[in-house]
Amino acid sequence: MNLDMELLKNRGVVAVAVSGGKDSVALIHLLSKLKGELGITLKAVNVEHGIRGEESVSDSEFVKKLCKELSVELYFKSVDVPRLVERDGLSEEEAARILRYKVFDEAIESGFCDFIATAHHLSDDVETILFNILRGTSLSGVGGISSLSHGGKILRPMLSVTRDEIDDYVLKNNLPFVTDRTNFDTGYARNFLRLEVIPLIKSRFKSFETAVERFAVLAAKDDEYLNCIAKKSVELKDGEASFAVGLDEVIFARSAVIAMKHVGIVKDYEKRHIDEISALKDARNGTTIDLPKNVAAVKDYDKITLYIKKGRDSEEAPFKTGEMTVCGKRVNISLADKIEKKDKTLYFDGDKVPRSAVIRTRRDGDTFEKFGGGTKKLKDYLIDKKIPSRERDGLLLVADGKKVLLIFGIEISASIKVDKGTTNMLKCNISNNT
Repeated sequence: MNLDMELLKNRGVVAVAVSGGKDSVALIHLLSKLKGELGITLKAVNVEHGIRGEESVSDSEFVKKLCKELSVELYFKSVDVPRLVERDGLSEEEAARILRYKVFDEAIESGFCDFIATAHHLSDDVETILFNILRGTSLSGVGGISSLSHGGKILRPMLSVTRDEIDDYVLKNNLPFVTDRTNFDTGYARNFLRLEVIPLIKSRFKSFETAVERFAVLAAKDDEYLNCIAKKSVELKDGEASFAVGLDEVIFARSAVIAMKHVGIVKDYEKRHIDEISALKDARNGTTIDLPKNVAAVKDYDKITLYIKKGRDSEEAPFKTGEMTVCGKRVNISLADKIEKKDKTLYFDGDKVPRSAVIRTRRDGDTFEKFGGGTKKLKDYLIDKKIPSRERDGLLLVADGKKVLLIFGIEISASIKVDKGTTNMLKCNISNNT
């Protein structure tokens, strides 16, 4: 069995995920012989899923005995897959995978090990690719199983090893193993592919698995290249992401996925969400759609912007000079000797600000007297200034009742402008409170 040795070399403490089946038994047995050459400390992790009753418990006991014989320290944990299935409506396979990887994370975070090595092999990879194709995957789904995942903490050194090679290794070394009876239940889609579909294909196409592997490698390279272009097309900020309406359709879809992940929609997106975002291209400016995780997407002139929705903050503070934090933003109001052209710094006559004025966010009915003359509803003024709708509720204002005197970082009202009679000129700046 030819493992990916470079993937394992000098990785510190590597724990093999051992179920007791042929694949994981073969991996831990081989690594127990190669650990010195690889420069690693070998451990193991076993998860009892609570699915098959006593049989599942017996399998874990087998793993404990195997690890003791190999002098390998074991991290063991039982989880309740049926409970997660009932609670979240997941398939048994998906629930088991979620809880299994949660245990893997715990093993690493607790300091038990530095990495987890799983026994996924070439035949698993082929099954995954076919499974994804049949579900209607994108190009990324036919790239196969990655040799590194979960931030590089999960290692898969057997991806070039076939199931037949594993069977030969187990037979040659007379290794004991356990068999999970659910592996033969063709009611599971993967089992159906492995037990019925793939053998039929291999009977006609002998090099089927290696051919699929070559295809996956090429697909992964194409996918990486297109994702690289898409990443350059997305502007990322704190809590939002934007990309151009006119992007090529392929890059647009990938940009949408990158944007969704940036604002917290990591696994909860579907093709329909990408289609809904795409539909915004032909929508009126300001059109907004709701997405999962309290995220919205809006048509911003020639861009699409995804952002985390925030409600209006009701906090307010009395107007005064000095530095203060209001609605999560740092405000600095101070005396000014002269007007200097600095980005977002506003100058105004402090004596023209009523003592009853406060610093707050916008409210219904607010009005604003434009610097050049004329009074407008604040909402209409902000639309004229092309301030995106998602940003309007977060703007800080100086207001006296419904009369807005100053919009921090944007403009002052004509009612507080500096003139020849000004003796108390103030300046103001604003920044996020980080």
